[in-house]
Amino acid sequence: MDHIVMSEMRFHGYVGVFPEEKERGQTFIVSCDMAFDKIPGAVTDRLEDTVDYSAVYDVIKDEVTSSGYDLIEHLAYEIGGKVLSCSDLIKSVEVTVSKPEAPVEGDFKTMLAKITRRRGE
Repeated sequence: MDHIVMSEMRFHGYVGVFPEEKERGQTFIVSCDMAFDKIPGAVTDRLEDTVDYSAVYDVIKDEVTSSGYDLIEHLAYEIGGKVLSCSDLIKSVEVTVSKPEAPVEGDFKTMLAKITRRRGE
């Protein structure tokens, strides 16, 4: 399996169950690991034989910044489906959504959800 990983993209979004999360928003950090049988572009060195990173970035950014979901799990699931639709070359995608400012009492680095979506499932 070949992989393309887009790591730790930062966005301001409005995902959360509390009204203040939906009103003022917070930072979300998204990583996306796309798996392929083989990436043709690795051999041909041609952009049209791989995934357009900027198109995938735009899909992720749009989903994080414009959605008002309650759960980061659901956000990760939706991102995964949209990333799969970016290219038939992608066989599966693992999406991690981190919420470092989660409204949870305690000392922590981040709360995160990790979802894997496979083509055809």
